[in-house]
Amino acid sequence: MVRLRSMTSLLLRGRAGLLLLALTLAASSLAAAPVTLSGTFTPPTTAAPDNSVPIGGYTLVSFTDNGQTGAPSPQLQRPTLSFDGQRASGFAGCNTFGGSYVARQQVLRFGGLVTTRMACPAAQSTAERQYLRLLRGVNRFEISGPPGNQTLTLFSGKADQLTFMQNVGSGEVAFSGIRSPYDGTWTLVRPPSGLQLSADARPTQFTLRGTDISGFDGCNTFSARANLSSGRLSFAGPVNVTKVPCPPQTASLTPLLTVGAEARVQGNTLTLISADGGQWVFSR
Repeated sequence: MVRLRSMTSLLLRGRAGLLLLALTLAASSLAAAPVTLSGTFTPPTTAAPDNSVPIGGYTLVSFTDNGQTGAPSPQLQRPTLSFDGQRASGFAGCNTFGGSYVARQQVLRFGGLVTTRMACPAAQSTAERQYLRLLRGVNRFEISGPPGNQTLTLFSGKADQLTFMQNVGSGEVAFSGIRSPYDGTWTLVRPPSGLQLSADARPTQFTLRGTDISGFDGCNTFSARANLSSGRLSFAGPVNVTKVPCPPQTASLTPLLTVGAEARVQGNTLTLISADGGQWVFSR
C-alpha cells in the first residue's frame, strides 16, 4: 500500500514537471514569435519635416551673375517673385511672367516660365533678360530670418544666385500653409451707394496672390503688381488693362485701385473703403 502511494506520488510529480516544461516551452515560443498586426506600418524617420518653402511675395535686392555681384537699378522698378503653392509669377522688369514650380527640401525647379511680350526700353530689356535667365537656372533655395522679414536666396547654375526680401505688409509668411489673409479671389457683391454692378456676364472680381493682382474690373481685364501696406490696397507700378469704355455708374475696380483704398478682411469678406467713404464689399 505504501509502495502504491509512493508510485502514485512519483507519477503525479512527473506529470506536473512535464506540464511545467510544456508551459515554459510554449511561453518561450510565443515570446520569440513575430506578431503580425493589420494595417499599414510607417517606419520612423529622422528626416526634418519639409515645412519651409517659399510662399507669398518677394522683391529682388541683389544678384550674382558670372561671379559679379549687382543689384537692381534704383531708376527701374524692382523685379518680383511670388509663390502660391503651385505656380510662380512676378514682374521681370518690364513684362510679367508665370509658370509652374516644385519646391521641396531646399530643392527648387521652375517649369517653363512664360512672359508677356510688351516692348521695353533697352535698359529694362537687358535687366529683364538677365533676371529671367538666372531664374530659369535655379536649382535650390535657402530661407533665413524671422517670419515676415525673411530673406530668400535662390541658387542658379553652379555659382550664381538671386537674393530676395519678403514683402513686408502683405502678411505673407514663408512657411507652407501660412499666407496673407488678403490672398484669394474676391468677387464684388455690393458696390458703394450710387454705383451698380456691371451688366457683363462676368463677375466683377480680382485675384490677389502675394504682390500679383489680376481680374475683371466690371468693364476691362487687368493685371498689375499690388501694394498692400498699412492696411491699404493699391496698384504698384504700371497696370496692363484693356480699353473697353465703361458705362456711367458702373462699379469699376481699376480707378479705385489706382488711387488705393483701405482694406479690411473679416473671414471671407473683404471691404475696400474709398477716399470718399464708399464701401466696396467682396466675398471670397
